[in-house]
Amino acid sequence: MRRFFKSEERGAAVVESAFIISLVLVPLLIGTVEFGFAFRDWLSVSAATREGARVGSAATTNSNADCLILEATAGALTAVDDDQVQQVWIFQTDSSGAVGAKQNYRPALPTDNPATLVCGTWVQIENSYPPAGRDNVGTTVDFLGVRVLFNHDWITNFPGFSGTAAWQDDTIMRLEPPQG
Repeated sequence: MRRFFKSEERGAAVVESAFIISLVLVPLLIGTVEFGFAFRDWLSVSAATREGARVGSAATTNSNADCLILEATAGALTAVDDDQVQQVWIFQTDSSGAVGAKQNYRPALPTDNPATLVCGTWVQIENSYPPAGRDNVGTTVDFLGVRVLFNHDWITNFPGFSGTAAWQDDTIMRLEPPQG
């Protein structure tokens, strides 16, 4: 009889262990997947701001500079869905990163008037730092920043990973002097 009860206890311990392990592993797996997708989005946006700032640093006062920056930024946003990008800022700053004057754009919506679109697919919200107003000569050369504001949508809606997270990323670079 004793042998029978001991084997039953071991069987119950195995079943209980399976339940406990699944309760620990499932949230761990879900968290890993969620953080993986979030990290992918963050890296994509970070690369996009760097690319936009790099292009903006070289384009400086070119009248088409903002379109070049927006195209470079959008081109690097391969992992982020179009509806996740809320705004792109092109702004004047100093080495500390404080936002000064800025150009503010948002992706076009189907309801936008085509006559108001700039660079094909962007709507300008603010216009206080046009390319002609950027200083790339002398001792007071501007620092140009590119900021992308975007929403990351959590996939599983597991507690702690539900809804949308609003994030932003910046890159700041000094404007290049004129060539020639």
